Amino acid sequence: MKSVIPGMLVMIVLITGCSLTPIESDPIPIGNVESTPTLDPTQFAAERYPAAGVLYQWGLSAEASTEFANPEWGAEQVAGEPDAPGCGDYQFAWASAASDSIATLEVTFSTSVYPLEIVIHESYNPDQVVKVEVFDQETGGYYAVVQKNPARVDRPCPYQLVVPVDGIDFRTNLVRITVDQSQLGLGWNEIDAVQLIGTFNNP
Repeated sequence: MKSVIPGMLVMIVLITGCSLTPIESDPIPIGNVESTPTLDPTQFAAERYPAAGVLYQWGLSAEASTEFANPEWGAEQVAGEPDAPGCGDYQFAWASAASDSIATLEVTFSTSVYPLEIVIHESYNPDQVVKVEVFDQETGGYYAVVQKNPARVDRPCPYQLVVPVDGIDFRTNLVRITVDQSQLGLGWNEIDAVQLIGTFNNP
């Protein structure tokens, strides 16, 4: 694993539907994706969700199906705000054990909210995220809010995958992210931090 030069921060907004039943199927194409560069995604999110009662949370803790090492590149590196110094193979982000594997990352947040948006900060070889799910404590099931194919990003990271959430009528404080590094041959897709934006009232 080796570093690359720092790059410009970008954001990609995925507009997709929400499934109200647990999904375990393979990733499916979602068509064309519009990307919008930004240097301050939190500010833009505040403009999209200006109502009182909206909570912006960084991950409190995280667990992963595999880790390249621990604590370096371990799941615990995802907790808190982004801290990778730029775009590259930094130990301040989570990396799976194998660079060509499918792996999952579960991020826990301190407060349960009705989710509005999930922001995944990726610091190396984005965007190989293929599924994002939220956990319902009452049913014990994971519910997919986005499901897609891995994409080859033609611009530098750090990179932000912004996932709008619609149709989830329960509070959650657990997000599960699946990365598929087996298709594009890019190597590790490293995740530096995850932000959950939500409200205390059912939107």
